[in-house]
Amino acid sequence: MKKLMWWAAWCTYEEDFKDQLNALGALSEEAAKDLVKFPPQKWCRTYFDTVCKNQMVDNNFTESFNSWILVPRGKPILKMLEEIRVKIMNRLRKKEKEAETWNIYYKHSPKCMELFITYSKIANLCKLEFNGDLGFEVSEGEDRHIVNIVEKKCSCR
Repeated sequence: MKKLMWWAAWCTYEEDFKDQLNALGALSEEAAKDLVKFPPQKWCRTYFDTVCKNQMVDNNFTESFNSWILVPRGKPILKMLEEIRVKIMNRLRKKEKEAETWNIYYKHSPKCMELFITYSKIANLCKLEFNGDLGFEVSEGEDRHIVNIVEKKCSCR
C-alpha cells in the first residue's frame, strides 16, 4: 500500500495519477480517501509547477567547494590561496584529460550521448501530427498530448 501511495505522488500525468489512486482505492478505500483529504496540488508531481521559483542555485556549490578546500582553509591566507589555486589547476587538468577521451564526432559527454540515444529511441515510437493551430499532437500507444509551440507548454504538465 505504501508503494501505491508513492507511485501516486510520483505520477507526472493526471491520468496516471487517477489510475494509481484507483489502484490504491481497490486495495484500501479508506487509504485512498485519507490520501485525497490533502490537496494533490501540494504533494503530487502531476500538479507541480515546472517553473523555477528560485534562481539562487549556488548554495550547494558553495557548500561543496567549502568542504573541498577544508584543509587549506586553516592555513595563512597566501598559503591557503596557493593551495586552492593548485587544487583547481589539478582538477581542471583531470577534467580536460577525461574530456579528451570522449568521442570527437559527438563532442558531448558519454552520459549526455547515452541520454540522447535513449530519448531518440523513445521519440521514434511517437507519432506527431500538426493540429492546424499553434502546436502538435504527440501520441505513443494510448498516451496522447498536445504541445503548444508558442506557449512552450504540453498537456502532460
